[in-house]
Amino acid sequence: MLGKLARWLRILGYDTAYERLIADERLVERVLAEHRWLLTRDRFLARRRALRGRLTVLASDHVPEQLQQLARDIRLDLRLDATMPRCPDCNRVLEELSREAAASRVPLHVAQSYAVFAICPACGRIFWPGTHWAAMLARLERLRTS
Repeated sequence: MLGKLARWLRILGYDTAYERLIADERLVERVLAEHRWLLTRDRFLARRRALRGRLTVLASDHVPEQLQQLARDIRLDLRLDATMPRCPDCNRVLEELSREAAASRVPLHVAQSYAVFAICPACGRIFWPGTHWAAMLARLERLRTS
């Protein structure tokens, strides 16, 4: 339900657990056991007593509006950290990767154009602040100021 939002939260550096398919009971157990804050669009799920004071019901289906609501309601910081702290796919903290180590694993033009790289220790994906980085910064700036 909120997979795109989960990716954005991870990009912003927030430890974000997300599973496409999970039973409500298991979800509640996980929220409580891991001391997590639940984000949901499911108003029926939000009625569970065990979740009181531990959730936000999102009003919109659209990620920009969801991020704005979280910035308002729980003071979520919408600033992008240049260190790219979490893998958007698996939520692991990214590790620095030297330009030399990245050179053999990324396209040649990327290795020549960028100096900062990070790698996910779980899935092995390599990240760098490419051309999409400026677009993400601009999008978040618009969300913060609107």
